[in-house]
Amino acid sequence: MNHRAAIACLLVVSSPLAIAAQQTQTKAAQADPAAATRAKVAAVHGEAQAEDANVRKLKARVDALESDTRAAGRQLDDRDRKIAELERELDAQHKP
Repeated sequence: MNHRAAIACLLVVSSPLAIAAQQTQTKAAQADPAAATRAKVAAVHGEAQAEDANVRKLKARVDALESDTRAAGRQLDDRDRKIAELERELDAQHKP
C-alpha cells in the first residue's frame, strides 16, 4: 500500500511541474513569433530548393528521352529508306 501511496504522491507533485514546463514552452513560442516565422520561411525555402533540384533532374531526364526519341526516329527513317531501296532493286531484278 505504501508504494501505491508514494507513486500517487509523486504523480500529484509532478503534474504541476509538467504543466508549468509545457506552459513555459508555449509562452516561449508565443513570445517570439518572428523566430517561428523565420523557421517556417527557412523550412519552405529548403523545400523549394529541393523541389527545384528535382525539377532540374526531371528536365534533364526529359531532354535525354527526347534526344533518344529523335535518334530512334532517324534510325527508323534510315531503315525505311533501305527497305524501300531494296524493294526497288528486287522489283527491278524481277522485271526484265
